[in-house]
Amino acid sequence: MAWTETHVFVDPLVDLRSEPDRADALAAELLREIGRGHVLDGQLWRVVAEAIPQDEVLVAAGEAAFLVHLTWTGRAESPPWPAAERVDSAEELERLMEFRY
Repeated sequence: MAWTETHVFVDPLVDLRSEPDRADALAAELLREIGRGHVLDGQLWRVVAEAIPQDEVLVAAGEAAFLVHLTWTGRAESPPWPAAERVDSAEELERLMEFRY
């Protein structure tokens, strides 16, 4: 089981695993933004958390996870946008959050 399935998200991340409407809305925007060649292009993924008040979401893609900065353009972007940073563990996510926010 991927770490994103069991991790307890803390501020500034909001757990969206039990908020499918919000997760689906953010996923729809991300899907519009992902262009050919993006790291998430062609992968199965889902939004599991949202950073408040930033425009970032945590996306689970199999065993991998990515912290993705949405652009809110509503259209496909050219890679590397939307910016996506791979996160391999809960500890790595916590380190990123500590310095990012």
